[in-house]
Amino acid sequence: MKRRDFGRSVLTGSALGIAGCKDVPETPSPVSEAKKSYGALYYEKAREIWEREATSELPLIIEAADKAAKSLKNGRKLYSHSIFGHMLDAEFRADRAGNPNYLPNWSRETAGEEYEAVGEGDFLFFDYALPRVKAARDRGAYTVGVRVPYLPNETIPAGVLYPKYRLYGNIETEQCSSLILTSGVPFTDGVLFVPEIPAVRACPISVQGAGMFYWMLTAEIAVRDKDGSLDKGAGALEYINCIMERGALIRGDLEHINDAAKAMTGCVANGGSYWNYSYGCEFAVENYIRASGIAMSQLIKPDEMKEKVKRGDFAIVAGEFSDVKENVEMARALKDRRATVISIGPAQSDGSLGDDLSKTADWHIETYSPEREGVVSIHGFERKICPATGNLFALALWMLNSQFIERMIEADMIPGLDMGVHLMGGRGYNSAVRNVVAERGY
Repeated sequence: MKRRDFGRSVLTGSALGIAGCKDVPETPSPVSEAKKSYGALYYEKAREIWEREATSELPLIIEAADKAAKSLKNGRKLYSHSIFGHMLDAEFRADRAGNPNYLPNWSRETAGEEYEAVGEGDFLFFDYALPRVKAARDRGAYTVGVRVPYLPNETIPAGVLYPKYRLYGNIETEQCSSLILTSGVPFTDGVLFVPEIPAVRACPISVQGAGMFYWMLTAEIAVRDKDGSLDKGAGALEYINCIMERGALIRGDLEHINDAAKAMTGCVANGGSYWNYSYGCEFAVENYIRASGIAMSQLIKPDEMKEKVKRGDFAIVAGEFSDVKENVEMARALKDRRATVISIGPAQSDGSLGDDLSKTADWHIETYSPEREGVVSIHGFERKICPATGNLFALALWMLNSQFIERMIEADMIPGLDMGVHLMGGRGYNSAVRNVVAERGY
């Protein structure tokens, strides 16, 4: 059996008895009929989410910011517990450049006891819907919930979520929210229908949901706290308009992104592995064991280089700034191992005096985000707030992976994708796919 043929039936889902797969359409969806590249289609899905957030969701963001400002004025506290999206834990960290930290974000490990401090007059932004959130609301806190793909809410069809998610204590977002934000991220997380892999919607987009809302809301709270001269909604719109403008520039580079995807495909055809590295953030984690992501994609650490990386592999190296020393050093070490390096991020961050990753990499995908802080100007802050580098990185990464999937299929090498374990059948599907990937490499 040829390397490229092995496991085809597993990846299409025909060899698995996967609960829920009976609902997968047997005929191509409008996505596949559009005859557009997957990278272009992914961008269009992101654009749809942004437009929703900038229009129908904007009045809700304004309402939430009014409540948060009232809490601040009354000497109460603001909290955040938004964690669903691999890179978001670090994206919302308190010391993130450009984060004024109006919404200090808890982690996955936050204990229930910490919630006991949230009470009358406080404000909580969250996506992690648990009884303790409802209890905080019942004590008088104002709770703003974001519907996410992984947890029960009224937009998710019945019978598609893995039942144990209920047993873990999760409740519906609606049960614990004073106000609800809906980005339009689908319950699959992935947004591309790939006829050759009908069981999984490819390429996740959840960062463009909670990730956008957090920074839009932060901008609006800052407007009320520091600059009463601005119209309500101005801060949030300044942020999302920046994302849309720069996203269009990334879309304009699709031909170059496609060339990088071709190079990645050539590496795989010759037995190459797919690696990821980032320093000082969790960008690399966005591309590892990800719902709707590339199953062969792995993390690599500097001390694992000699053992794991070989000639012909390729790696995505990324960072919030172009001149992160550790990223540049890692790129050089990978090239010393004869691996192909693809950088995603700003070609040069403002004030860069050292080596830039873009100059070291074999391929660079520009995110048009040179600033070291944020992109929203508000009187009362010396520097702009609300960074765009994370959301733009995620857009560029998944446009690249979209093209990679397309080029791999074109080369008759159907790549294994991970199904979200929040979905019925996800764990069993992934177990089978992982066996295929271990055998053939992709």
